[in-house]
Amino acid sequence: MPSPESFTAPSADRFVAAFRSVSKITDRQVQMLRLHYHAAERTVTAKELADLVGYTSYSVVNAQYGRLARLVGEQLDYNPEPERLGTLVRFEKRHDVWNWLMRLEVAEALERLGWVEDAAFLLPEEIAATTAPLTEGAVSRVAVNAYERNPEARRRCIKAHGTECCICGFSFGVVYGEVAEGYIHVHHLRPLSEIEGEYLVDPGADLRPVCPNCHAVIHRRIPAFSIEEMRAFLKQWSPA
Repeated sequence: MPSPESFTAPSADRFVAAFRSVSKITDRQVQMLRLHYHAAERTVTAKELADLVGYTSYSVVNAQYGRLARLVGEQLDYNPEPERLGTLVRFEKRHDVWNWLMRLEVAEALERLGWVEDAAFLLPEEIAATTAPLTEGAVSRVAVNAYERNPEARRRCIKAHGTECCICGFSFGVVYGEVAEGYIHVHHLRPLSEIEGEYLVDPGADLRPVCPNCHAVIHRRIPAFSIEEMRAFLKQWSPA
């Protein structure tokens, strides 16, 4: 039976040391940590995280995230919940659905490790939000104000336009194979920073899939370059 002291979460410094000591953290597990960190209120359900990562079943997220929590917990000798995942999260039931709330010490450790970016500078990566209604632009409090981006909007954009960059035609799956299949940035034709409050998103009309290179160039100017301007740049400067 754990002692009462063991239920007090370890400090961020100890989490930093534990993450560094785990030698078998996968890229997908780090991706889960980052997506969870950037979720609204750093809170997700298993299904929401599975959708964001690209798994068809939330049971895979349970297994992968739980395995990481077990490895970290072993380094810390800390497991306050029957579920291994409790090393990294707190559990809260909302509307009959269990939510995972990232522990504050874990979030601070990820910041110190440099595994997460300031949410204000995430160009296209989707910050988890509730899946309904399909609205975007609601301000959530993270390190700074950030605009929530709806993962369902991303999914519908990809369904409408595919995963090839609509500007240069780049496909992660074609170039890198299965490990990157389906990965793409989603560009909002109307910048969220120009929108006050929430608005109804039409993924087919408002969103476009773009590669990271094109997305970075799009935002080299304020206001952002249009898709047509970007295509003109490529036509002008590409080798004949």
